[in-house]
Amino acid sequence: MATTNDFLSILLGDGGRAKVLRVFIFNESRMFTAAEAAKRAGVSTREAARQIEELEEWKVIKKLKGAAPAMPKVAKAGKGKKKSAKKEVVHMWTLDMEFPHLRALSAFVHEVSPLRHEKIVTALKRGGRIAAVILSGSFMGDPSRPADLIVAADIFNERRLDKAIRELEPMFGREIRYAAFSTPEFRYRLTIQDRLLRDTLDYPHMVLLDKTRLL
Repeated sequence: MATTNDFLSILLGDGGRAKVLRVFIFNESRMFTAAEAAKRAGVSTREAARQIEELEEWKVIKKLKGAAPAMPKVAKAGKGKKKSAKKEVVHMWTLDMEFPHLRALSAFVHEVSPLRHEKIVTALKRGGRIAAVILSGSFMGDPSRPADLIVAADIFNERRLDKAIRELEPMFGREIRYAAFSTPEFRYRLTIQDRLLRDTLDYPHMVLLDKTRLL
C-alpha cells in the first residue's frame, strides 16, 4: 500500500514498484539479480521479480545474461572421468540507457523521493547517543566522496548502529557507506585535518545534527 508521505508510491499505485524503481534509478551503473534488488529495496524476492518484469516490459530496465560456474561434480565410483561442471545462467538487470525518457524519469524520481532527514537522525539514535550527523557522497549527488554518512556519538553500539543504517537503505534504494566515531575521536580527527573528514567537509555536505558544536 502506498504511504501518504511517498508521492512516487502514490503515483505508481504500488509501494513495491516505487522501491524497486528507486534501486535502479539511484544505482544507474549497477546490475542486480532479482534477489539483490529485493534486498536493496526491502521487499521479497518474489515481489522484486514481479516489479522487475513490469519495468522491463516498459523498457526502463533491460535484462543481461551472465553465467556463474557451478561446483564440479564428483566422479562416480569406478569411473575415471569427472563430469564437467555445469554453468548456471544468472539473470541480471540494469537501467536501459536507451530508454528515451530516462533522464526525465531519473530527475523526477530524485525530486519526489522522500529524503526524510528527521527519520535518519531518529533511526541513528537507536544506535546510541548521537552527537553529530553529516550527509555527504550519494546523498549530495557525489558518489566519489569516501562516505555517504558520518556519525559521531558520545556512546554507541556498533551492531545496533549498523542495523539502523541498513534499515534505512530501502528508503533510499542504495547501500549507505558510513563511518562512525566516538565524539573524542571525531574531535581529534578534526584537529589533525583527517583526510576522510576533509574529503567530506571541503565538498558539498549537509549537517543534520551537531549537538555539541563540533562543526
